[in-house]
Amino acid sequence: MAEHVIIGNGVAGIKAAETIRKYDSDCKVIMLGEENYPFYYRPQLPRFVSGMVDEDKLWGKKKDFYEKNNIVLHLGKKVEKIIPDKNEIMLMDGTTVNYDSLLIASGGSIKGKKYPGSDLDGGIVELKTIDDAKNIKERIKSAKSAVVIGEDFLTLSLAEALNDSGLEVTYLIQGDRLWPDVMDKDASNVLEIKLREKGIKIQHNTDIKEVVIKNKAVQGIITTNGKFINCQILGIVDKLQPNMDFLNGSGVTTDNGILVDAKMRTNINNVYAAGDVAQLSTTLHDEVPKINIRWLKAWKQGQVAGSNMAGNEEEYDDISCISSTQICGVDLTSIGISNPLNEGYKIIRGDYPHPDIDVYKKLVLKNDTVVGALFVGNVLEAGEITKVIKNKTKYSEIDEILLKQMFDLNYPVSPFHGFLCPVCKLELSIPPDAKAGDKITCPACGIELNVTERMLNLN
Repeated sequence: MAEHVIIGNGVAGIKAAETIRKYDSDCKVIMLGEENYPFYYRPQLPRFVSGMVDEDKLWGKKKDFYEKNNIVLHLGKKVEKIIPDKNEIMLMDGTTVNYDSLLIASGGSIKGKKYPGSDLDGGIVELKTIDDAKNIKERIKSAKSAVVIGEDFLTLSLAEALNDSGLEVTYLIQGDRLWPDVMDKDASNVLEIKLREKGIKIQHNTDIKEVVIKNKAVQGIITTNGKFINCQILGIVDKLQPNMDFLNGSGVTTDNGILVDAKMRTNINNVYAAGDVAQLSTTLHDEVPKINIRWLKAWKQGQVAGSNMAGNEEEYDDISCISSTQICGVDLTSIGISNPLNEGYKIIRGDYPHPDIDVYKKLVLKNDTVVGALFVGNVLEAGEITKVIKNKTKYSEIDEILLKQMFDLNYPVSPFHGFLCPVCKLELSIPPDAKAGDKITCPACGIELNVTERMLNLN
C-alpha cells in the first residue's frame, strides 16, 4: 500500500489529499500541519478580525472530513529536514515519517522588516494565520489607532481589517503607489480613493525611522519625514517568503521557491511541491515574478500534484502569474505582466482612467500579443482575458465584443457577465460553455460553487 505524505494543511495540501483519495481509495495519506488548526479559509481572516465572520465560518471542511476520507492529520508538527535518499521526513520533535511520495505544500511566511525598536515585544502584528488574527482581535480591545506599512495585498488586507474593527488607520507606502508589482499609478489611485473613503489615511514615499515602545507596548512611530504618529498597533508587512528552510542539504533544487516542472515534480522523482512554495518556469518574459502567490493557483497546483502522486500524468497549464483578490469591496485581478517596467510594451486602456468611475482596466501587449492585463473594480472579463493570454492571442484576434465591453464605457449589455461569490463577494465570470452542475472555484476564498440554472438564466 502506497504511503503519500503532504507537508502542509493549506489549500494546496488539502486539494492534493482529496485528489489522491479520489484516484486511490486504499493508499495511506498523511498530512503534517505546522499550525494547530484543520484547513480553514485564510482569505477570510480580515473579516474574522473585524467581527464580520465568526470563527466557525472559517473552517473549509467539516469536522469529520479527515476521518471520512481516511486521511491521517498531524497538527502542530514542524519539519526539521527531509532525507530523500531514505524517503524520510524528520520532525522537530525527533520523530520520523516515511513516504513513497511526498508533496511539499508548506506555504509561506511574512518576513517583516526590522526597524529601530521593532525587536521589542509590543503590539507589532501581521495577519497570515488564525493565531495572528486572534492576537490582533485581542489587541484591538485596548487600541484606538494603528499604523501599517507595506505594499502588497497582505498589507492591504491588514489595513482593511484594522479599519473595519473601528481603529483609525494610517497606511505608510514606501513608494508612490500600492502593490507596485502589479499596479500602475492610475490603478493605485482607484484603490486609494476607496481606502480614503473608508477613513484610512495614506502617506506616500514614507518609511519608519523608529518605533516608539514604552513598557513593552507600541506608543507610536517616527517617520522618515520626522513626524510622530500615535498608534497602539503597528503592522509591519513585507513580502511572503516560501517556507523551505528545512530543505537545506536535501538535494531538492530551489531558487526563489522550490523548482518544479509542469507535473509539479521537483528534481527528485517522488518529491512534489505546490502552492506558495513552488516555483514554476515561465515562458512569458523575465519580468513575470518567479513566485506569485494566490489561493486559486495553489488550489490548481495541489490538484495536479495529487493526481500525479496517485499515478497519473497531469500537467499544470495555467498562467504562472495571476493574482485575484478583493480589498475594501474593490475586486482586483492581475494577469501576467500587468505592470511592465521595461520598454517595448504597448498599453491599451480605452476610456480608462475615468474621473467619474471607480473602475480601471488595461491590456499589456508585446509584439501585438497580449502578455498581461489588470482589472480594478470590475473583473467580469478577466476569465476570458486569461484564456487570451494563455493562448498567446494577438490583440487583433480578440473578440470585438469582449474588447468593447472592457474599454467602451457606453457599450450596452454583452455576453460576458458574472456573479458574486457568496463567501467573499468577489465577482466571478461564468464561462460561455458552462452548464448546470459544473464547478467554479472562487480565486479569492477557494470555495467551490456549483453552477445553477438560475446563474445561467441571469447571464
